[in-house]
Amino acid sequence: MSDQDPDKRTSSTSSMKDAFKPGKGHNKPALFKSDEMDIYCNKVTLETFIFHGKEVDYDPIAYLEYDPAEKTVDVVMKDNTRMDLGVQIQWLVRPYFTKAKEVSIVRTKDRNPIDGTVVPLIHKGKPAPSIN
Repeated sequence: MSDQDPDKRTSSTSSMKDAFKPGKGHNKPALFKSDEMDIYCNKVTLETFIFHGKEVDYDPIAYLEYDPAEKTVDVVMKDNTRMDLGVQIQWLVRPYFTKAKEVSIVRTKDRNPIDGTVVPLIHKGKPAPSIN
């Protein structure tokens, strides 16, 4: 079994940092930089978390939209503006991330949760949840 992304079996000189770079052609501002957050997916329960350290205003966030073709996530605000999450979804968590229906976004400090929110996760091409 190879430890390389099956979608990216190219040169061996590419680094792991390349897996965290946003996709090319994205002009949207990013909510996070790659070193500001981590994604964790529980394989059994399919619970999905985005752990981060910087302060974020969660109130304007309506939902996240996953684009399986680009392997990117848009953060969709209640006013329908969009931001890029800031990373591509890594191939190791992708099978579990694509099955999640919601994502917990949790700010942590010293590995302890400080605050957070739970938002719906939709897949591009499927209907968006209603925004209240």
